[in-house]
Amino acid sequence: MNEAAVGRVRDFILQRQGEMIALAQQLIATPTPNPPGLERAAAEIAAEALRQLGLQAIEIHEPTDQRANLVCTYDTGLDGPTLLLNGHLDTKPPDPLSDWESDPYVGEIREGKLYGLGAADMKGPDAALVYGLAAALHCLGDRICGKVLLALTADEEAGALHGPRYLVQDLGLRADACLIAEPCGITQNWEMLPLISRGVTCFHFQIQGTQTHSSISDRIPVVNANLAASQLLVFLQERLQLNYPANELCPVGPTVNLGTQFRGGAGLAKIAGEATISSDIRTLPGMTQEQMSADIERALAEFRAIYPEAAVSWHYEDGPVAWTPPTAIAADHPLVLATARAAAAILTEAPPLGYFPGGTDAIWWQGYADIPTIPAFGPGRLPNCHRPNEYVAIEALVEAAQIYALLIADYLAR
Repeated sequence: MNEAAVGRVRDFILQRQGEMIALAQQLIATPTPNPPGLERAAAEIAAEALRQLGLQAIEIHEPTDQRANLVCTYDTGLDGPTLLLNGHLDTKPPDPLSDWESDPYVGEIREGKLYGLGAADMKGPDAALVYGLAAALHCLGDRICGKVLLALTADEEAGALHGPRYLVQDLGLRADACLIAEPCGITQNWEMLPLISRGVTCFHFQIQGTQTHSSISDRIPVVNANLAASQLLVFLQERLQLNYPANELCPVGPTVNLGTQFRGGAGLAKIAGEATISSDIRTLPGMTQEQMSADIERALAEFRAIYPEAAVSWHYEDGPVAWTPPTAIAADHPLVLATARAAAAILTEAPPLGYFPGGTDAIWWQGYADIPTIPAFGPGRLPNCHRPNEYVAIEALVEAAQIYALLIADYLAR
């Protein structure tokens, strides 16, 4: 990308920086905590901003009342690939509300940071996508071919049933490549360019014990389900061995959280008759649900041999989180190369390649629609998300809009 083109994009965004931050504030001020989501009002705000910036081909798709997905199409009229840019409009609830230092639905600016629910995840990045697309249209429109689809979607925080899953499975939305503007930093902004989105699998262990009066546990044989569950949890932490292929971008392997929830017992004066342990594992490319099941069964067989009195069973969680597959895009994919060049033009150097530690809507775009997807490349830091006092640096939002404009022009270059 030549310096003149970069300069035009930079000037366009800097001149409209106030407008872009105001749009992010409007989106923050429009509550979309999921559940229930109700993204329609936020989608209308984004749609009006796009119209004011000269983009007119805008549709809002609602699988159910108020669960809205905005799809804006910028068609050059020339043959070329289709690029999908994606952000989501819903947020997590603002819990605990008492820990917020300012109103979560007011986009307050303090010390160069925009605070509010969804500031980083991901109403700030949504605003950057809107202005990045507009900058590509106005500054570099004569350099590109093909189409850009901007999809601001519903329901990412609760499984995407009303969002990308609906667009992919019911409406047949397709593209040649996709970039999701989720925050990609952990310790700093723009920490990495992730190629992998780890998958998710959630399951539950159920332990049956002997529910009876607690005063007679020294007189007759009983099994305290809570105690047995505790033994199982410690055993699995030490002995559960997962089989997975090594991956140089994610050398730490899958994330294993075996005790995300622990429930058991019926109250005082009773031996716990049953207990449940819930678990969450974030998987790597090459892992399969069949192998995961075999690994769990092998560990349970060892546990049962040591603790034969404990009756243990297990099952996967219902719905998509039983097994949502990991995704990966090739390091030499044209979109990855275009994104790296665009980032280098704005940040002085491209971030190193890496992996996104959680799951994103890449699960649907790539895992189900077979669209090669960069699972997260956006402003913000993950530790600031899903917690009170969420924020994103305004400087990072400005950089993001410039990067998105440049990568559009690079990937869709004539």
